[in-house]
Amino acid sequence: MRNISGENQPIHTISRAIEEKRIFNEESDCLRFIFQIYATNFGKPAYNICRSDIVKIVQAIFNNEEISSKFVIKEHNPLVHILDFALVVNHSHFYLVPNIHNGIAIFIQRLNIGFAKYFNLKYKRRGALFGSRYRAVPIKDQLQSDTVSRYISVINPLDIFQPGWRENGLKDWEAALDFLNHYRFSSFLDKIGARKSKIIAPPEILDQYLSISSQNTDDYKEFVEEFLKERFNFPQFYLE
Repeated sequence: MRNISGENQPIHTISRAIEEKRIFNEESDCLRFIFQIYATNFGKPAYNICRSDIVKIVQAIFNNEEISSKFVIKEHNPLVHILDFALVVNHSHFYLVPNIHNGIAIFIQRLNIGFAKYFNLKYKRRGALFGSRYRAVPIKDQLQSDTVSRYISVINPLDIFQPGWRENGLKDWEAALDFLNHYRFSSFLDKIGARKSKIIAPPEILDQYLSISSQNTDDYKEFVEEFLKERFNFPQFYLE
């Protein structure tokens, strides 16, 4: 790993909904959050976007296609570079590198506020949706970087597949792998080369912060399969 201090310090962030509220139950809410990630990183959402538009926009984001200015008002270069992400029931994980001074704080604040406005309007509620502060963990070396990357894209999504698996072990590692291969709302599909999401950092940025083994799709697939087999037989705690 290079450039690990100062303005280029990579950070693992966790934002939780207040009272452990389930905010990613419905696919439409996950899609909206993905759209919000892209729009926030470059500017802001355009006005009067229909729900049917969100489906098309997110598909374009996942396919690395251009996003029309009628959907996203671009105002600046990306605030952050996203190395990994995952949406998990009541919280989100990001592995981020700031692209401007204080870029991570600005990005997370705007993202959470923007999604909260959408969520409150849809579900007719008021007040804050996320805790007042997000958790931020600086990443200082290559081992920690690879560990965090795998923690976000592999370990956390499995909490959706089988709650309690960390303590009890996986009941079916092949089914777990199939779930990861079909869960769209994490960076796992980008890690294994199944897609090239527009919200993920470009290759030259990934090269600086992730090891070759973490980027090589064949190596990564092999690691994940071995990891799942191990957790099928020998459960182990993975705590935040």
